[in-house]
Amino acid sequence: MSTAEDYQAKAEEALAQLALATSDAERTRLKRAHGCFLKLASHGAEAAARAQVRPERVKPEKTPPAAPRAASYFRTG
Repeated sequence: MSTAEDYQAKAEEALAQLALATSDAERTRLKRAHGCFLKLASHGAEAAARAQVRPERVKPEKTPPAAPRAASYFRTG
């Protein structure tokens, strides 16, 4: 699994390749790759921040009643 630093390095590499790009298709591909790598690099930090902001989940004190048993044609009793 890649870390944020790995994605940041890949984004910088894509930016360096973008400066050397010769065709429009290659420039477009590298711009998109750069954006994707930056988004992946910041994803972990954003997820941690969202988890801290999210309120604590309230758990019910009682368990819900069990569902009634369905009629079975194979039951002997």
